[in-house]
Amino acid sequence: MLKWQTKEGYKKLLKDLVSIPSITHHDGELFMAEHLHHTLSSLDYFTKHPDYVRHHPLPDGRKLITAFVQNDPSIKETIILLSHFDVVSVEDFGEWKHLAFRPEELTEKIMENKELLHTFVQDDLNSGEWLFGRGIMDMKAGVALHMSMIEKATTGHFKGNVLMISVPDEEVHSEGMLAGVSVLRQLQEEYDIKYITCLNGEPSFTKYPGDTSSYMYTGSTGKILPGFLCYGKETHVGEPLAGMNGNVMAAEITRELEWNVDYVEKFREEATPVPTNLIQKDLKDHYSVQIPHAAVTLFNLMLFNRSLSDITDMLIKSAKIAALRLEDRLFERSKNVAEIVPFTPKKESIKVLTFNELYEHAVTKYGQEELDRRENMLQTNNPNADERKLTIQYVFELASLCRDISPMIVLFYTPPFYPAVCSSDHPLIKATSDMVVSHAKNTFNSELVNVHYFSGLSDLSYIGFHGDSRDLSSFTSNFPLLGSRYHIPFDDMRELDIPVINIGPLGKDAHQWTERLEINKVMDETHPLIIFAMETLFDQAKNQI
Repeated sequence: MLKWQTKEGYKKLLKDLVSIPSITHHDGELFMAEHLHHTLSSLDYFTKHPDYVRHHPLPDGRKLITAFVQNDPSIKETIILLSHFDVVSVEDFGEWKHLAFRPEELTEKIMENKELLHTFVQDDLNSGEWLFGRGIMDMKAGVALHMSMIEKATTGHFKGNVLMISVPDEEVHSEGMLAGVSVLRQLQEEYDIKYITCLNGEPSFTKYPGDTSSYMYTGSTGKILPGFLCYGKETHVGEPLAGMNGNVMAAEITRELEWNVDYVEKFREEATPVPTNLIQKDLKDHYSVQIPHAAVTLFNLMLFNRSLSDITDMLIKSAKIAALRLEDRLFERSKNVAEIVPFTPKKESIKVLTFNELYEHAVTKYGQEELDRRENMLQTNNPNADERKLTIQYVFELASLCRDISPMIVLFYTPPFYPAVCSSDHPLIKATSDMVVSHAKNTFNSELVNVHYFSGLSDLSYIGFHGDSRDLSSFTSNFPLLGSRYHIPFDDMRELDIPVINIGPLGKDAHQWTERLEINKVMDETHPLIIFAMETLFDQAKNQI
């Protein structure tokens, strides 16, 4: 008897999944993995094929889950169903934190206090169609839909194989998917199958308050986190013109990059957001009357098609513009002061370099062995440090060793990194997405909008990588923790190189305490639409062979 093909069965499954507080980097992630394994194993197909449902450990002990359904060993074509089961924390729920993972009780509590809500939320609440809860849209609903597809696959419904993979840690560094890439490669060889598409189940995000459209995505936006270590010259506050304040240097770079439209990429009717600052601070760890001669500033930068080498060149150019402005301003201010206090102003020169250039300079001065020792000591003494903080510490230490070339601005990269991926023009995805949009209109009278890039970032980023060696080198050589504390399986990503598509349920207010899901529409429209998409993918894949 099928359990998850009806509204009642799906809703029970979803509430069970939401009830597990699988907050990233908390014990709930482990409980969730066990729960998924146990629940999937209860299907008759997996009692006969128990090895087709598996735990796969991450290096830190967390687990991802795979479930494989193959009804005909002669058929190689396989669709991957990708989801993540971790959720963000619940501090934003305030006094209702204890209800965050109990959807029906939370929805009742919110109804009792609906005067606290924006009218858009009240309208959804009054309709009776929406259920609230942490993770209910992002993305336990997608996990439950994929489990329902696995159950349907066990009946022999699809003309190909289905492999579900559900991972932890999407909300922080995507460590689950970074490990999952090699798992997918391993299973591909073990099962002797051919991946034709990776179908993600991230929810359809509204674009503005009151947006009623549903969206399908045929790609996912990329993201990098570039930083600039600004190392000036120390001086006493009584003689500020004798040094260079790191805070002023960082502020000038932020002024240059913040909202800079030169970094906006366009793809047809879509565009990336302007860069924005995420971290800016000086690196003094105590109060003193010495100026803060070192500071750092980090930026969120979203990507479509621009190469990593082009981005590195652009960032260096921006830093040089900021450096020239700083040099000119300091010289002008010095001349103004010289009219009051007799001294001879001198124009300062600020070097702009990449982390790799700084590193090579440090190797020349101190030797590779000494730099290896310092890096090992830093990582050993800070086993649980935030990756961004640790990166900043390391770049600062190298800059301190190389004071002979200060003042300087050093470009570096820090986790996380999400490559951009887009399959809109892939023949299989283009044909399928066109048919899915038409089917949604003809069957449900629903205006499904095809978006080329999912803007919320997703694990689809790791399904392929197309950068050449030069492009990649300009990035990896300036990424201090890459290969030690942070790993990206570029080779496996290149080998996979699977077209992608994302079809998920309609949700609103992800990562907010009003996170909610239009529960009836999931089974009335999204569930049959995913079935149609999978049927179409298998049919189109055979037609294109």
